[in-house]
Amino acid sequence: MHHAVSTPDLSFIPTVLPPQTGRVALPTDLIARIEQAVSGAGSAEFAVDPLLGPSLSAVTSFLTSVVKRSGAVIEDALYAALVRNRRFLVMQQVRIPITKAAEMYVQENGPSRVGELALASDGATVRVGHFDMIVIDQQRSVAMVIEIKRGSGITESKKRRQTERDLACARLQLASYLRTLLGVKLKHYRCHVIDFYGRSGFRDELTVTRDGLDNLFGVAVTPTIDAALAALEARMIARVPPMLQIAQERLSDRPGPSDDAPRRTGRGPLAAMTRRRAVPQFAASPPA
Repeated sequence: MHHAVSTPDLSFIPTVLPPQTGRVALPTDLIARIEQAVSGAGSAEFAVDPLLGPSLSAVTSFLTSVVKRSGAVIEDALYAALVRNRRFLVMQQVRIPITKAAEMYVQENGPSRVGELALASDGATVRVGHFDMIVIDQQRSVAMVIEIKRGSGITESKKRRQTERDLACARLQLASYLRTLLGVKLKHYRCHVIDFYGRSGFRDELTVTRDGLDNLFGVAVTPTIDAALAALEARMIARVPPMLQIAQERLSDRPGPSDDAPRRTGRGPLAAMTRRRAVPQFAASPPA
């Protein structure tokens, strides 16, 4: 993950490798983070489920961990796609002190009513807001404070309200914050939730899904993100067969259910097949 920087380097252009997916070249540091995500998922500690046992628990833990880490891959891929273009200044993992004035305004008016209002960022503070990204588009004279969600499932309501409130407060202070930090003055200031798969449940006017990303930034960023996720998927899938082989070998040594043990009758086609197999077969008596 990249940390907030006070003096972004406009001359920085990532070194890229030949295309890894046949679609787009990925920066070497992004590929390294993808590989770290997969290796980290493979070495993460996990609890053994009594039903699955150690080997299958390892498989499910690995897959679940890769899924969770894919959110960071989306963020890093977006960063890589943006900084290739000199028109953007990008900061990741930014901390912005939230002022009492901004907090009170949002509490009284709601996070959807900040409009183009701007408040000072140097007043008394009540807390610190943590944000995934600030993007400055110098060509269009716009700055955006952004939270990034993978978005495969709904975010619980308490967390959604907190995120929307923090983004609204940061939007109010963004002009003053960037002017103090970088000495830049822009025409427009916005806040967004990038809900990549679109299921997080944030307000529509705040949400940008995968299909809207290229339009949001005015450049093609989705090819890089898609290529990064494809690279993550390929590395994940490559690890699964050996893990399943180990699981199969260990499962073959586990004692099976007793033939005399009662069986639960389930539903669905597999259960129906099981019931058919369980029907006793009687041999016909030969004719006299």
